[in-house]
Amino acid sequence: MKLIYLILSFTLLTTVLDAGPSSAFWTNCTTYVQPTGTANLQVYNYFTVFNRRGHGSFFAPDVGFLVGLFNWKNLSCETGIDYVGGTDDSFFFNGKVGIPEGKICEHAPSFSVGIFNVGTRTRENRTNQNIVDVFIGATLPKISGQLYVGGFSGSKAMGKVRQGYMISYARSFNHKKDCHGTEYDKWTLVADYASGKNTIGGGGFSLTYYFTPEIFIETGPVWFNDAHINGKWKWSVQIYYTLKLFNPEHMTWK
Repeated sequence: MKLIYLILSFTLLTTVLDAGPSSAFWTNCTTYVQPTGTANLQVYNYFTVFNRRGHGSFFAPDVGFLVGLFNWKNLSCETGIDYVGGTDDSFFFNGKVGIPEGKICEHAPSFSVGIFNVGTRTRENRTNQNIVDVFIGATLPKISGQLYVGGFSGSKAMGKVRQGYMISYARSFNHKKDCHGTEYDKWTLVADYASGKNTIGGGGFSLTYYFTPEIFIETGPVWFNDAHINGKWKWSVQIYYTLKLFNPEHMTWK
């Protein structure tokens, strides 16, 4: 049964608008992978502010569902599906495998390989952007926080510039414990950027507040490298809820 599940998991990764794997803010520039056995429900909203009448714009709301599938010798896997409301060909898929920091060898950076924005339309107004990314990350001991860098490459559906780089920085603070003794940080600051004049080119700054370790909200401005593709800068509000889906011990191999 485990072997069948493993095969299905890799099938999703190789066959799978902005679908939502584990992400920084605007970009997916992080090596974090959804913990095995947990699922994350995500709602993304992007809208203009301070706009005059008739000049406002927004992205269609995006509802995502992300699952941590398995863990094998420190290699973790996640996969997800997104529904972009009010659009044709609304479903998008994503997947990622990653290794935490210090697991490959002592002082080794974290590492991940993923694919996202995998749409279902392959002709006219294509949605199959099929963007593959590779990231490394490390904790910065002197200034605290985590720094991630990497590159991406996609199909013609994302625009003329199909390759580029991403970078992000995240810092959490105000350490707390919940009523069950689970430790977590109440706040996180994030800054990220993706290069290129394409569907993902741009960056943002965000502030995240954790109501509990499982429920948090992230908000901040996002700007774009090409206004002809994504329009003017927008404000984003993103809501996340994590729940336990199955016992992770059943899908963990040493």
